[in-house]
Amino acid sequence: MRNRLRTRCITAIGAGFAFLGVLGCARKDRQAGDTTVASSTVSGTTDSAGKSLYDRLGGKGAITAVVDTFVARVAADKRINKKFAHSNIPRVKTMIVDQVCAETGGPCTYTGRSMKQAHRNMKVTDGEFNALVEDLTSALNTFKVPAREQHELLTALGAMKGDIVEVHSNATGTRLPANFKPAPPLTARSTKR
Repeated sequence: MRNRLRTRCITAIGAGFAFLGVLGCARKDRQAGDTTVASSTVSGTTDSAGKSLYDRLGGKGAITAVVDTFVARVAADKRINKKFAHSNIPRVKTMIVDQVCAETGGPCTYTGRSMKQAHRNMKVTDGEFNALVEDLTSALNTFKVPAREQHELLTALGAMKGDIVEVHSNATGTRLPANFKPAPPLTARSTKR
């Protein structure tokens, strides 16, 4: 099902950012089933000149470049890469880009799982969540994303922590539990836009 809500709030990136979702806020509207309508708003989505966060980030091409760098950093980061051992990385990238694009005011539609559904039974720790934020910050710094825009994205990510973290511990590098069920790979039909 398509996200039909347009409440101008930032939701995740997740993240898992997409992630990933990466964006989130206090209000989350959900549909039953595997897909989520997660729309939220962070004040400041547009600046005084009326530019959306999407535009201030540089549009879909810039978002895609940051996500590519971010996912590469996560894959190399022994503190968190075990959590993605069974993930379909092209799907993760696509979902993160779509989620950030849609929720920052861009033309995309996010059709992925909610952050809670996507991370259920992953047993993500506080330490692993914090490591993920460090990797995202590093990717944003690589592309010289201004402090204001970084702050908006990272504040939104922080709002999603409760839906992602299941283990309150500073541990990192923990194994992915055997009962975790990743999302299926994207099909050719689901990647056409």
